[in-house]
Parts: sequence; C-alpha cells; structure tokens
Amino acid sequence: MANQFDAVIIGSGINSLVSGAMLAKRGWRVAVLERNERPGGAIATRTDIFPGFTVELLSSWHPLFVGGPAYAELAGDLARLGVEYLNTEDPTGVVCNAGSAILSTNVTRNEEQFRALGDLDAWNTVMSDFGGRAELAFGLLGTDFWRPSAAKFGWRAWRKLGRRGLLASGAELLEPAAPWVDRSFTSPVTKALLAPWALHNGLGPDDAASAFITKVIAAAISMGGMPIPVGGGVKLVEALCALITEAGGEVITNAEAVRIEVSGGRAKSVKTAAGATYDARKAILASVTPQALYLKLLDSAQVPSDFSAAAASFRYGRAAMQIHLALTEPPNWTMPKMAKVALVHVLDSMDSLSESVNAANRGFLPRRPTIVVGQPGVIDPSRVPAGAGLLWLQLQEVPREIRGDMAGEIDHIGGWSPQVRDRYADRIISQLKPHISNIDTHVAGTKVLGPADLEGLNANLVGGDPYAGDCRVDQYAMWRPLRVATGHNTGVAGLWHIGASTHPGPGLGGGSGYLVAKRLLD
Repeated sequence: MANQFDAVIIGSGINSLVSGAMLAKRGWRVAVLERNERPGGAIATRTDIFPGFTVELLSSWHPLFVGGPAYAELAGDLARLGVEYLNTEDPTGVVCNAGSAILSTNVTRNEEQFRALGDLDAWNTVMSDFGGRAELAFGLLGTDFWRPSAAKFGWRAWRKLGRRGLLASGAELLEPAAPWVDRSFTSPVTKALLAPWALHNGLGPDDAASAFITKVIAAAISMGGMPIPVGGGVKLVEALCALITEAGGEVITNAEAVRIEVSGGRAKSVKTAAGATYDARKAILASVTPQALYLKLLDSAQVPSDFSAAAASFRYGRAAMQIHLALTEPPNWTMPKMAKVALVHVLDSMDSLSESVNAANRGFLPRRPTIVVGQPGVIDPSRVPAGAGLLWLQLQEVPREIRGDMAGEIDHIGGWSPQVRDRYADRIISQLKPHISNIDTHVAGTKVLGPADLEGLNANLVGGDPYAGDCRVDQYAMWRPLRVATGHNTGVAGLWHIGASTHPGPGLGGGSGYLVAKRLLD
C-alpha cells in the first residue's frame, strides 16, 4: 500500500533527517511527516525576507554536525548531492568593556592573542589537559547510555584515568563556568571570550556542568572552526531529503501528526490532522517534546505511568530572540578586526553575563544582555549582495514569561506582545551602536523574532525555548528527556524518541537521530 513504510518519522529537523537518511541508505522505506510547509525544523533558510539575501531565521552554524559522527557517515553522499562546507580561521570573538579578542583556528595566532592577554600559560594548560581527554569528553556527549557500548566507554575511561582520576573528572564535569574561568584565567577579556559559550547549550555561567560545556565548545571551535554550507542550511536539508526519496521514501509536508496508534503494545501507525494514516512496519521515531509525545500523541492508556508523570514535569528553559538586519554596506565595527569574525559575543563582562542569565531565569528582561552577532556573509559571500552586509543576532538570556524589566523602561503588561518584542529589539540595537556604527543608519531591512514567533515557526520551541527543554544537569545526559532515565526508549515497543529534547541534547548535530538509527540498524 502507498502509505506503508518501514519507518515513519514525525518532524523533519536535523535529527529526523539524519536518522531517515541513515535508514534509507540501508534499504528502509522511510516517511518523514512535517507539519509545516517546508522541511528542516530549526534549519529555516529563507530568501524572501530581504531581496537578494539568504537568511537563516533560526539555526545557522554547523560545527557540531561537521565534527560529529552523522556527517562522517553521510559526507560522501552529501557532497555528491551538492553540499559544500566553507570555514574560517576566525570563528569567534568577543567585544566587552575590558577589550576584545578573537579565538582562531590558527595555533600561532591564538598564542599571540592569549600572550597579549596574559593568559597563554593558562590557555595551554587547559588545552593540554582537555586535549589529553578530548576523546572521552566528546565520547561522553555521543554515548548511548542504554547500550552495551556505554559499558565499554566507561571501561576506557577507567583505564585511562584510574579510580581517583575518574572521581576527580566527575567533579570537574559538574563545575560551573564562572568559578572555572575565575580560577584559570586572569584577563577579564579571556573570561568574556569563553564563558558565553555555555549559553549555546542552554546553560548559564553559574550552572553546574557549564565549565565542561565551555571547554568542549572552545576546543571544538579552536580545532574545527565555524563551518556553514554554501547557500544556507537548506542545502543540507535538501540533500538529506534526497537520500530518503532516492531510496523510495517520502518527505511529506503540511502533515501534522496528531496520533500514534498502538496495537498489542507496539506502535503501528501515525495519523495526521488531514486524516491520513501512515503505517510503520519496523519503527516510529518522534522528534517532539516529551509532553507532546506522552501527553498528546499517545493514548494515556498506552503510556507507562512513570513515563507520563516524568513527561508532565519536564521543564522548559529560557526563551530566545532573533534579530536579522540587512545593511546597505558591510557592518562598520569600531574594532575593525571583528569585521571578518563569524560569530562575536558582545557583552559588558562576566558580571553582566551572570546578571542577565539570572534575570531571565526569574522572568525579567535583562538590562545589558549578551548579544550573539553572527556574520554568515564573511564565510559565504553568496548570501549577501555585493557591497552589502547581513547580521544574524541572537539573544539567549530572554524570559519566557515577563515579570518585569531590569532597566525599568519597557511596560511588559500583556507579555510578549509585538510592541514589547520590538522595544526590546531597540535596546539591543542601541547596545550595539557603540560597536557597529552603521547598525541603525544603513539598514535595508529588519526582521525580529520574539519567543512567540519562534514557537510559531517550530512547535518544539515551547515558549521560545530554542533548546526544547531546560538543559541544566537534572535534565541532561542520562536524565534527558525523562528523570526516569530511559533515553530514547519510550516504553512502547517500536516507538523511539529523538530531537533536541533527548540525549545528547540541542544543537545542530543530529546526535539523537544518529544514535537511534544505529540502534535500529545494528
């Protein structure tokens, strides 16, 4: 029958498409059901926002994917289908009250930078120490804790570190970034260069495990840069979809899944809002939030009680905002060396970083938030008309529900209304004006996405949470997505849970899709 498949996958984000492509390559007939009119999930490349510009509305940067196992397995096919990655020697930098700095992929330039900051010995110590255990660090994030291979990983760690070393590493894994950078470095610029990276995993500098995440990301960027595909993330989406359809599968848009049918204790099919039924002979994979899966898509009678209770208590994190600016000329940085940096954090200091995270966690608009300034055109010039400029701005210290404004300027009555959203965006532009002098004088177009807009684009971004769930330690690693520590197993035979809400968490890497596909294929 036309609607019979080996696997039916709900959602078409990076994890869904990675798993679908891997299964398709091994002969499975796969159906991917996407509720929106375009596949891609948080990869939302648009050419109709500003004429002549290619804009990534949501995710933009691909270091986790290019450096991960999914790309290693699919790289040949992706290249055949036209996916080409570009990179830069200047992946990230910082502008703060104490100065500016760039973290480069060039070892010599990094030595010069950290020597000038007075932190060369400290940086070398961190990289040497972390580098000696990098295999274990990256392996921890990519391990499926519920397979026999996890025991092998644990044994390797034991042999390498010993009992005392393993216990010490456990304590190190839980350390917050703020005390780590304060202990390890002397320059406030170095601290401001490194600490904001915890934000990109949904953490703040005072959260447990944020030091580990900061080290992982700093090492990954200094070694692997900030790759992006020519023409935008849509090229990766199109290629992964092609791998599925080449094998006889289908990617079906405008197909909102509303029910997973279970018979005899096994997931059998998916029904859509339009009334269509898609049967799955071998597996159903759902890239949704735990609450959407266990409390909506499944009949409550089919869900183990401990699963439904854990799903009901699943917690979402801070919200985010995106601001896209098309400029009639390139951004005019007052620190000219930032003009060619892919992603710049602009903040006052470590203190403002902690203040803003804590404010957002408690429901307040930060007074001086950390601003992520992305410049995709410096890597891929095809995204920007000649002589023009494009800024991809992200804010990760945003309250999902507003209780107040730390600056006392914005009337928040009514919550995230378009007026509140736009007034807060004005604050961001004003904060950037001393660093990018033409940010308000040479604007050809502006697109602001507040928390409600983000959720409207992707249902998994509940309340505008870009990471589909709080990433603090009680909802991470083996406790993601559920506190009952079940991993991708849903308690229903034939049904698997993937996506940013599941281990190894958010980020454009395809990790959960890869892990579940490997489990199904091995």
